[in-house]
Amino acid sequence: MGPTENSSAPIRKAPVAGSRPVSARFIAALGSSPCCPAVATDEQFDKALLSPAEVLFVLRANGLELGHLVSRAHERGKLVAVHLDLVAGLRSDRAAVGWLARSGADAVITSHGHLVAAIKNQGMVAIQRLLAAHGSQLAAGLASIARSEPDVIEFLPGVVLPQARHLLPRLGPPMLAGGFVRSRDDVRAILAAGALAVTTGREELWGMTHE
Repeated sequence: MGPTENSSAPIRKAPVAGSRPVSARFIAALGSSPCCPAVATDEQFDKALLSPAEVLFVLRANGLELGHLVSRAHERGKLVAVHLDLVAGLRSDRAAVGWLARSGADAVITSHGHLVAAIKNQGMVAIQRLLAAHGSQLAAGLASIARSEPDVIEFLPGVVLPQARHLLPRLGPPMLAGGFVRSRDDVRAILAAGALAVTTGREELWGMTHE
């Protein structure tokens, strides 16, 4: 259920587009620290704060309490991307995009291309997921990305990117890859296949750099 005017979560003034860290800063952070924590629990989040990674990806959390998490990450000098489609308490709609902006999120991840413009208009980085479980899904995802023009693409499952790269056209936005990334060899292969960065829940990989 989406946020309402009576919610008790802290409300911050909505940013003017462009007043938050822009995509160039976000992309630069990914490039310098390309193995990023994908966190789904409070314990993981606490550990991610102590990692050398510059960008944290929040997959599961209470959407109405994100402001506190984002503030803690910012105090550590880290940027935060929130998965709109997975966090609890929010619908995947424009009202929720505005809520995430007021919560301080630097980037928003979604599979819904029609929300990309709203995310950008709120001064956040728009990351659109590209699912590649089968050919028709990949084709539909590429068509949606061509229409919505996100700042960054997240390819899933990331572990198959090295084998699937030849199926992808030349893409304008930089690409993340996440899903089933379990080893340093997986990370190396994904980065070698052209991904700018990798997201993973494996703590031992967080902060891994280009080798």
